[in-house]
Amino acid sequence: MSTELIGKKARVFDFDDTLIGREWVTRISGSAIGRIRPHSLPTFSLDDVFLLDLNHGRVPVSISGLKERISFEFHARRNVYPGVKRELEIMAAERVDIYGNTGRSHKREWVDMTEETLRRGGVREYFKGIFYTPDGTRTAVSKAHGIQILTGQYEEVEFDDDDPRTAYFIAQLFPAVRVNLIQHGSTSLFLARRILDDPSNIRRVGVFGKRVS
Repeated sequence: MSTELIGKKARVFDFDDTLIGREWVTRISGSAIGRIRPHSLPTFSLDDVFLLDLNHGRVPVSISGLKERISFEFHARRNVYPGVKRELEIMAAERVDIYGNTGRSHKREWVDMTEETLRRGGVREYFKGIFYTPDGTRTAVSKAHGIQILTGQYEEVEFDDDDPRTAYFIAQLFPAVRVNLIQHGSTSLFLARRILDDPSNIRRVGVFGKRVS
């Protein structure tokens, strides 16, 4: 291991339902869809992830279609959870580098809106970088690519996400990465219990790190 990595730690966060509040109706409907029509995990290996060449940054492409516009309007109304700013302040004081890793599109309107939400919540300054998801790429695959990049730059990487499928996928690909699965009661516990035989590097937590059973 390169000496410049020793002691360096990155904490990586999903946004929606992890740092940014999602509407309870959206959360429940998502859980219901997951029960009726569960989707499979990606069949990517770590070697496949290493071969990806993804642009996670802002691209000059506009939103297209009514479905995306409606989704955008819902996301634009969301706010950073109370308490997040204090948690990130503590991490920054402990010299932890903080990143976002989100399923939100890297289209310019999505990126600009997300940046404004983080600024409105007083937390944008704490993020060293944000990995957005390129169009046509599965969210879990995009997030795995972001984690792969960071594991090459940091001695220790910790990842927080509320989607048990993504959490499982990341934990399986990266056994050395600690994965915090954010739980919001029964709406996410059903999915977690349905697909997870928890790998040793997953722990179930509440928002802001409160441990749940």
